[in-house]
Amino acid sequence: MKGKKGQTATIITSGVIAIIVGVAMIPVLASLIDEAQVLKGGDEQLTNTGFNHTFTLSNDDIVAGTLTVLNSTCDGICTGRNGTLVDDAEFSFNERSGVLVMLNRTGTWNTSYSYEPDTYVDSATGRTVIKTVTLMYAVALIVITVSVIGINLMRQ
Repeated sequence: MKGKKGQTATIITSGVIAIIVGVAMIPVLASLIDEAQVLKGGDEQLTNTGFNHTFTLSNDDIVAGTLTVLNSTCDGICTGRNGTLVDDAEFSFNERSGVLVMLNRTGTWNTSYSYEPDTYVDSATGRTVIKTVTLMYAVALIVITVSVIGINLMRQ
């Protein structure tokens, strides 16, 4: 009888430790999964003194259609050609490499854009699947712990 009580205490202690370790891992997994789904924003000020000047933005993998190039002396008030530059007419941009070329314009420009960090999951299907990882981990932890404790208690 003594051995069974000791064995039960060991099993319950092991189960509690497994739950504590498992619960401690959930926030770690959740933060990694959140990082894999979030686009980040970038803002940079660029100055070119000559035509056809090339810049490499600090970040690459820019989200298509998110880059804006605004004349920094306007502070958002300028309109037309003096304000926001027109893509492919006044600048060209490679979204994958982050290379920006000013076409026949000089000045100081404020750029803003969204980009995919290195940890970002590109496919929508992949992002959907990783959302369920934390939930599956928690459910599996509970099922395994309860089943081990239950099986061992039933043996007694």
